[in-house]
Amino acid sequence: MNRVIKGLACEGKVSVIAADTTELVEELRKLQDLTPTTTAVLGRVATISGIMGLTEMKENEDSITIQINGRGPVGSIVCVVKRKQNKAIVKLYAENEKVELPLTEKGKIAVGKAVGTNGFLNIIRENEFTKKSYNGLVPLVSGEIAEDFTEYFAQSQQKPTVLALGVLVDKNGVKRSGGYMIQLMPDATEKEITQIENAIAKAQSVSEMLEQEMSLEEMIRTVTGDENALFLINDLGIEFQCDCSKDRFADGLASLGKRELDDMILEDEQANTKCHFCNKEYHFSKEELQKIRNDLEK
Repeated sequence: MNRVIKGLACEGKVSVIAADTTELVEELRKLQDLTPTTTAVLGRVATISGIMGLTEMKENEDSITIQINGRGPVGSIVCVVKRKQNKAIVKLYAENEKVELPLTEKGKIAVGKAVGTNGFLNIIRENEFTKKSYNGLVPLVSGEIAEDFTEYFAQSQQKPTVLALGVLVDKNGVKRSGGYMIQLMPDATEKEITQIENAIAKAQSVSEMLEQEMSLEEMIRTVTGDENALFLINDLGIEFQCDCSKDRFADGLASLGKRELDDMILEDEQANTKCHFCNKEYHFSKEELQKIRNDLEK
């Protein structure tokens, strides 16, 4: 089960959230037939996107679109996050989901090399109630995802943040996936900063802690160095969900315009479309294309 908990440490001067997204990332791997490399990349993106959905979004009408393009082999990455009560709903894809790179010298998946660093991380916040959108654009730091989002929080939100993400995957699938995010409250002092730094220096990686079946509560105690951490909410979740439909793809075909639809009807006599997020395919016959074309005349 995907599980997320939020809490406070250091006498309320530090906020922390931890997530186990193993089932989510395994579902994504199967659905998009991802390689180990792209599983690690999208798994990290899905985890931090879900965490942001649970910490940055207050209304169900809000959404966050995350764009990452470091000009690496995986190409562009797009993730859309929405909030539904106590769950963050995510859908995401990579432009080239079949990328597979050799392991690094340390035996790790080469996430940074796959994503690349010659590009940007763009966060687009949309509020359906106010009809406004807000962009936060920062250059990529390493392509490792966690460091890049840490830079975003520092630059765009002026929030001192510690972020760790991990995906442990082998040829059989996702063994463990998750992450944690620590942010200092305005009244945090050097004492709390030093405590957090020392705790993280001693802690194992996210993947290692999850592989040892460490609970999220224990993970939070470990990375904050606070055995008395207070857990506020423990019934949060992050889920994958795609809202594609044939009607939406019909609208997309209509947006191509009359001339391109005429060429499609004359030359191909059909159209096959595919959702990037869930790989579901939608077929349009010649008659259906003609109807879409005719509706443009109304």
